[in-house]
Amino acid sequence: TKARFISQVLSGDNTLRTAEDIGGQELSFAEVKAIASGNPAVLTLAEADAELQRLSLLKKNHLDEQFIARRQVRDLPETITHLSDRIEQLKTDMQAMSHHEGEPITINSKLIAQEDLLNTLGHQLEKLLFMVGHSASKHFLGTYRGLEFGLILAWEFPPEVYLQGTTTRRTELSRSHQGPRAVHNALERLARGYVTESERLRQELDITLIQLRDYQQRLGKTFPLEDYLSNLTTLRDQLKGRLASSNVMQGERDNSELTAAELAEQIKTLRAAQHVDSSPERPRLGQIAAEEPITTRIRHRGLTITGSTTSETDTTEDLSLDADGWSAENSQLQREYSKS
Repeated sequence: TKARFISQVLSGDNTLRTAEDIGGQELSFAEVKAIASGNPAVLTLAEADAELQRLSLLKKNHLDEQFIARRQVRDLPETITHLSDRIEQLKTDMQAMSHHEGEPITINSKLIAQEDLLNTLGHQLEKLLFMVGHSASKHFLGTYRGLEFGLILAWEFPPEVYLQGTTTRRTELSRSHQGPRAVHNALERLARGYVTESERLRQELDITLIQLRDYQQRLGKTFPLEDYLSNLTTLRDQLKGRLASSNVMQGERDNSELTAAELAEQIKTLRAAQHVDSSPERPRLGQIAAEEPITTRIRHRGLTITGSTTSETDTTEDLSLDADGWSAENSQLQREYSKS
């Protein structure tokens, strides 16, 4: 039973103002009240009110879509220009790397042989250890396949290796591997990634162009159900006035005025001739991954603090402790502390 109204919320169908804990074949409170009154026109009035609520929300969604379309038509051309420039820059850098294919790495304007590369790069990295500051700083090291490379260092972040030509690409080193071989491997990964990055940007550019055309087609469109909304509102207001009039309840009316039954029949005819589609459902989000257990996080925090004195074997054994083992060990330590 609870899943019925929960599904109303999760489906993204915002054409209703309430989520009721009832099934689709059950009657709402307004319909039950209308039936209990003994006047079928009251039921028609309740249905018209519900329909007008849906139409009002659909019109609001239409206005929101128009606002988004105006904003996207304004912003997407700048995104397209940025993507196009980035693709051209990557293409230029790939041509430069292809032209310098097989050339040795240059450090301090000197060509470094392959067998001396790691030692020379290691000496340069040792010098950079004394240049780390609180703000990020860029340090040039040499050239790799015709492009400049170096490190971006900051006190609170792991170092990043950059490869720069007409554009800059960079990758972060792990905290445990920051030596010369890790830097060299990072350069190779960056060089191989130019083709993948270029293909990804081309796909993103194609999608952005399609989105721009789609938003341009939507821009300026009027609400398609505006006439239906206006006519139904007029008939609803007239029906509400007839039902509230004491003369109509007594069967007295002017010849120029319609009775409540006639107005209710016009509302039914109008609704039957008009089909209203619900707003599209919002796409479901992926499931959220489970959080790391609190005992594991506490253990990792302790290992980080005392990592310099903890061996690899001790770390593996500590990480294998489960929650019960941790609680038992903690309780034992507290008892020993109390005795002392």
